[in-house]
Amino acid sequence: MMRTEELKKSEERYHKMVEEVEDYAILMLDREGTIINWNKGAEKIKGYKEEEIVGKNFQEFYLPEDRRKGLPLQLLRLAKDAGKALHEGWRKRKDGSVFWGSIVLTAIHDNEGHIIGFTKVTRDLTERKLAEDQLKDYLRKLEFQNKELEQFVYAASHDLKEPLRKINLYINYIADQPGNQLDSKSKDYINRSLKAAERMKTLIEDLLIYSRSTVNADNFEQVDLNTIVEEIIHSHNEEFGEEKGEIIAEKLPVVPGVPFQLKQLFFNLINNAVKYKHPDRNVVIKISCKLVNGIDIKAPNLENNRQYYKISVVDNGIGFEQAYAVRVFEIFQRLNNSTNTKGSGIGLSIVKKIVQNYKGAIVATGEPDKGACFTIYLPKN
Repeated sequence: MMRTEELKKSEERYHKMVEEVEDYAILMLDREGTIINWNKGAEKIKGYKEEEIVGKNFQEFYLPEDRRKGLPLQLLRLAKDAGKALHEGWRKRKDGSVFWGSIVLTAIHDNEGHIIGFTKVTRDLTERKLAEDQLKDYLRKLEFQNKELEQFVYAASHDLKEPLRKINLYINYIADQPGNQLDSKSKDYINRSLKAAERMKTLIEDLLIYSRSTVNADNFEQVDLNTIVEEIIHSHNEEFGEEKGEIIAEKLPVVPGVPFQLKQLFFNLINNAVKYKHPDRNVVIKISCKLVNGIDIKAPNLENNRQYYKISVVDNGIGFEQAYAVRVFEIFQRLNNSTNTKGSGIGLSIVKKIVQNYKGAIVATGEPDKGACFTIYLPKN
């Protein structure tokens, strides 16, 4: 009897406090989940007037499948054992329509610590739920379209290689025949055609690489970045020839990934620095690395509780205006449209795609005539 009186007094105080709240459904239950009171917010969200629902069990709001699974009673037991139960799911209104409810079920105790009932607070988060579902559906469709596009790019690029090879072969045959008397203009056109075919070949190969840049974690292995960078440095040292150039790399980590993709990542970063070298000075590229905490990084889409390898590739080339720091990663984008600059304009797009697929980030900084820095963040594990 004493507990009943305590619950009644508690219910009266509680009722006065919450009865006018309209944005939350706030009600009190007894030990078995029977509804004792009902505020305006509960009427607004669930559709029942107080006299229609008081005395009924709170299971009334749950969908038949949830009741068959015993969800309401599970939440009641959890609140009894842990003091509180949290849950989100579809709930039923009086008219049979549903809403996405976020509930907090809290046990009420008397002075001796015995449970005398529960408070139940429900928020209607239907709009948020529908927006989230819409976003997930959009992302699924986008992922499907991206995969289709990648397959198309791969197939188209692959199929273009053979006719291009034949075009190159035929033009070379015409140019190399000593009996062909070509005037200077024809020779010029032949040379231009050969250069155009070479550019087309580079573009096709880069598109093939771009289409293969999607990562599958199942194919990961431990990759020593030192081995990859040393190989790239060796190939570029041969390209420098008589021109003096220097690539300096600190000790780099071993990271999980796909060797081919990580090689493409560093190849394109280093190659970009070589392509956009300053005409008045020798190429100097410095690669450094350190371990940093995600919470200390000012870059999008990184996790605060993870550690990342911060790898910086710094050059002394022509640089760029900082206003173009995002644009440099766009596919086919070149800030310097010089015809002397080789490449397809896909290199940095490949880098960005690989880094993002590895759940990392890349940031570009530059200053005209002074050089550029590309900083990538790769998860430690």
